[in-house]
Amino acid sequence: MLEQEKITLRKALRQQRAQLTREQVAAASAAVARQILACDAFCKAKSVMGFLAFGKELSVDAVLAAALAMGKTVAVPHIVSDTSFVAVRLKNLQDFDLDRYGIRTVKPPLELIEPEELDLVLVPGVAFGRDGSRRGRRAGYYDRFLPQANKALTMGVAYDCLLQEALPTDEHDVKMQCIVSESGILTLSPLDLINY
Repeated sequence: MLEQEKITLRKALRQQRAQLTREQVAAASAAVARQILACDAFCKAKSVMGFLAFGKELSVDAVLAAALAMGKTVAVPHIVSDTSFVAVRLKNLQDFDLDRYGIRTVKPPLELIEPEELDLVLVPGVAFGRDGSRRGRRAGYYDRFLPQANKALTMGVAYDCLLQEALPTDEHDVKMQCIVSESGILTLSPLDLINY
């Protein structure tokens, strides 16, 4: 029953996101980038993992560009199977291939970044709950990867309009420690865990 509930909700939220205009996506992405760039978690992080947005996902390209300019180690996902990805170093925002889903991916040769070396992980999702719950694409990539990034702060990247009070979860679903949206950053873990 829970799985069916998750599928139905994911479909409804994806449809809601699909109705956003290109201008709305760009404006929301710029607002989210400003929130991330101004926060202590980003400023203090020596290594940041982001993602290369696809479709109507919020873009964090501006954050990745700023992190590169500041000399931080920057990583993005590189898919290696139907259920897993590895973190690879991003050196610029120009040189990409497209992966099996049509998402931009770093061209070889790839330089792996160990998950435990990451300080901040920006996590995409179809939607997030104010309790840290997340609805992804259903393959479970991040739910498998994030437990390995055990020293990192996990920050869900959310649209205000798709923030829910809570989303149905099971024991495999990893909750976010904080969520960033256009209007601010919602901190869900005790502050001492986040080193603010």
